[in-house]
Amino acid sequence: MISRVAEDCFWLLRNIERANSTARLLRVHSGMVLDAALPPSRTWRPLLIVLGEEPSFLERMGASKAVDGDAVLEYLTWDTRTGVSISRSLRAAREGARTIRETVSLEMWDTLNALWIWLTRGAGRRMYNRERAAFYEEVTHRCHQFLGACQSTMLHEEPFDFMRLGLNLERANQTARILDLQYHALGPDSRGPESAVRAAEWIAILRACAAYEPFFKKRSAPLSGPAVAEFLLLEPAFPGSVLHSLQRARNFLRRIGGTAGRGPSSPSLALVSQFVDDVETLNLQEAFDEGIHQTLTSIVDRAADLAAAIREDYFAPQLPDAVATSTPGVTQDA
Repeated sequence: MISRVAEDCFWLLRNIERANSTARLLRVHSGMVLDAALPPSRTWRPLLIVLGEEPSFLERMGASKAVDGDAVLEYLTWDTRTGVSISRSLRAAREGARTIRETVSLEMWDTLNALWIWLTRGAGRRMYNRERAAFYEEVTHRCHQFLGACQSTMLHEEPFDFMRLGLNLERANQTARILDLQYHALGPDSRGPESAVRAAEWIAILRACAAYEPFFKKRSAPLSGPAVAEFLLLEPAFPGSVLHSLQRARNFLRRIGGTAGRGPSSPSLALVSQFVDDVETLNLQEAFDEGIHQTLTSIVDRAADLAAAIREDYFAPQLPDAVATSTPGVTQDA
């Protein structure tokens, strides 16, 4: 399997999951802003901060637009220059699928192409203008349909392993970011009594992570910030938790390393194994005492470092010195 195809596979499901996660977050956050009497500083700007888009948004749109819900939603939904926007993520996914058309299944291509046509040829925009909650829910449903087609119709071989690796790495990243949205909005001390508004905000976080039902099926304790954080970070049975996602990423890297002849010694596998170990032994009480925001930021940063290590191992590998120097026209970073 050539590295270009492997990288396109890796990013295909990452981009679908990013669009899916952004759609859920925007739908839930929009509803929460309408239902809860939140100050302007806790409405839309935290959304831009945790998605990493605040500097770009302020530069292009101005600070006054950061409290304008319509402007923020337009930016995160349709702006193709925005790294995490739904439109850009789906465009990148379709372009990636098109370049590896011989690798993806017919059902995957048809599902993704239908989603792109719906989004770009008027029907999606009309639904967005008419009923935004329904629009975001439709995006989520179509992304789930694509993920189901991938699981059910792809050969579970190396291309599939790269796809699922990208998916799980993106899930760990997005769950940490969404959880950080709440802690950023509440400030450094969120351990006080749970008010009705704060409880509603925690429910919104669960819904944004597709964790509302799983949380209450698994937990009998009262709803609280620490309980939600523990579930989204450490629950091994929930597919969207940071721990579960990283464990699955480690499993797929092991499969890939075995078929690629890298075995247990690849830098990316060592990095994800240490990452999993650190999350498994995470002391949440200490994390809360020191500031959970720092823990969540560290998870996001380490996920980015892991993605860079995977790229070095599989997508842009350097040739050994002996091979590079003995092959005419081949450089170290070819």
